[in-house]
Amino acid sequence: MAKPKTRNFGLFRGAVEEQGRDALFGVSSDFPRLVEVELDRIERNPDQPRRIFDPEDMQTLAESIERYGMKQPILVQDTGDGRFLLVAGERRYRAHEMLGRDTIFAIVTSGDADELALVENVQRVDLNAIELAQALARLMERHGYTQEELGRIVGKSQSAISHTLRLNALPDRIKDEYATSHRDVSRSVLVEIAWIKDEVEQLALWERVKAGEGTVKAARSRKDSAKEPAAAPSPARATPVARFLDTLRKATKQLGDPAELRSQIDDTQRSELMELRRRIDLLLGE
Repeated sequence: MAKPKTRNFGLFRGAVEEQGRDALFGVSSDFPRLVEVELDRIERNPDQPRRIFDPEDMQTLAESIERYGMKQPILVQDTGDGRFLLVAGERRYRAHEMLGRDTIFAIVTSGDADELALVENVQRVDLNAIELAQALARLMERHGYTQEELGRIVGKSQSAISHTLRLNALPDRIKDEYATSHRDVSRSVLVEIAWIKDEVEQLALWERVKAGEGTVKAARSRKDSAKEPAAAPSPARATPVARFLDTLRKATKQLGDPAELRSQIDDTQRSELMELRRRIDLLLGE
């Protein structure tokens, strides 16, 4: 079976194998290899995070590659049988197919293919909000990661991971309509809709958003209304948890929009808030 055409990094492979480092460039023996490989020897990743490939965007990319060339190689992994698994760069791969190209430049890399594909797309901001939420959920299920561990992998805070994962709870109708015709809706609005527990309320607000009437403020108002208890227990019969919630509810109303105050938090306040969140997580059993 023919080997992929190699350029640059493979020229001094013999010296690398003997000395452990490239004799000319001084790079380690596991330095990524740049190869030119036949398209029909590359297998697409079934767990590719990106799910939507807009035909017009693909045509524009193909025309750009035809005119200017490909500026960044795709990422692949050597499967050990003369074939490669596509890790990142499926749009570039498809564009080469559209152009009738036989080969494509690729960097051979190692590591977990799902993690690499997700990180590459996140860094390039190539995924929409729903695609990212689904990809994160697959990684958590497959590897048993906590939200904090997953955040470290993709360079996001645990809070950002939590909010993004919540998007998986959106009704399928909202997910489908967002992916096909309403990708201009901001992630923040989607997150606020996702935290509303009543599906009827979610769909009603979604209709307002599509009509251009929905805002984050409106979403928060709907969310808070959905969370309000039907009737508060009398002070004499209130449980410690009920009294705590009542105090917290009043305090958060006085606080206003937390997003607008985020930049004002000092280190001491952040530590106190983290401790409060830890105690709430213990209360919820999370």
